[in-house]
Amino acid sequence: MALMDEEIKNSIVDAIYRDPRINASDVSVEVDNGKVTLSGQVPTYFSFTATHSNALQIPGVVSVDNRLIVSYPPGVTIPAASELLSFVEDKLDRNPDIDIQDKEIKVTGGNVTLRGTVDAYWKKDYAETLVASEPGVLTITNNLAIVPDKDYLDQDVANGVSLSLESNPLVSSEDIDVRVQNGKVTLTGTVPSWPVWEAAHNSAVLTPGVRGVENLIVVSWPQL
Repeated sequence: MALMDEEIKNSIVDAIYRDPRINASDVSVEVDNGKVTLSGQVPTYFSFTATHSNALQIPGVVSVDNRLIVSYPPGVTIPAASELLSFVEDKLDRNPDIDIQDKEIKVTGGNVTLRGTVDAYWKKDYAETLVASEPGVLTITNNLAIVPDKDYLDQDVANGVSLSLESNPLVSSEDIDVRVQNGKVTLTGTVPSWPVWEAAHNSAVLTPGVRGVENLIVVSWPQL
């Protein structure tokens, strides 16, 4: 028997209330045929992403529409745009794993925009993760471009993604189709859970030569 929406909702609510990273008192959860909508407000951008991640882990969830708003509570000192800009630049500059070329960062009212180039797709994601932890961040627009340090043929990239999928213990590679055009990877197929979806996504993200990832894999939880 398929999990009912009310069961899914209760599981999500329990998960986010147990997570110490999240203040869930102002979070609303609605579920319609496994499609989750999160609304309300959370006190930090870190809490925003953690709430989304928790919802994806619950059996029966087929999608998450995150409409949460980041609203820092009264009494919390919010850095001015110039201070936040300085904090973000310093964090990215000090990190030895990211070398952003032609870096340009813009901060407007807590909204951070990243521009420049990195030589691997995972570095683009990682830069956003680092910025997300800074107090005062409300939204992030990640416009970092991927410029690999050498030329990669699409076939080589496709082979690399396929090998990574095959070596991932969570993923049945035969359930996933990989296509690459101009370095952009498109994944299609069906997997039984969001953790498997994420594992497949990460396999593509971490493959050298990847310039972008479009993950069209469908999550179809087993009938329970």
